[in-house]
Amino acid sequence: MKKNISPHVQIYSFPITAISSITTRITGLALTGMYTSMGISLLCNISLYDYYKKLDHYTKKVIHYTTIFPCVYHSYGGIRHFIWDGQPKYLTNKNVARSSYFLFGSSILTTILLEKQL
Repeated sequence: MKKNISPHVQIYSFPITAISSITTRITGLALTGMYTSMGISLLCNISLYDYYKKLDHYTKKVIHYTTIFPCVYHSYGGIRHFIWDGQPKYLTNKNVARSSYFLFGSSILTTILLEKQL
């Protein structure tokens, strides 16, 4: 008798709540990496701004978006959790899915608006 093997994770259709949860974890790791590397560069007396000034416009835009989005998304996700902690009645499957869509939309919009200010 042949043993069944588990299907690969890529065949699954993840719900928005799972994607939101994974994104929160990834943005948390990104923030940890950014803050750690910034701290190390300061300890080693490395001026990252000198490198930044030499970059072309497109590369700067990419850096802006990849720096701003994790900050915004993770912050908004934290606010959402504070709301759930204070008002558990909002912690339903329907509300979590709805707030996940709102979290993505508001984070993308805020990221674009903040980047335009730079």
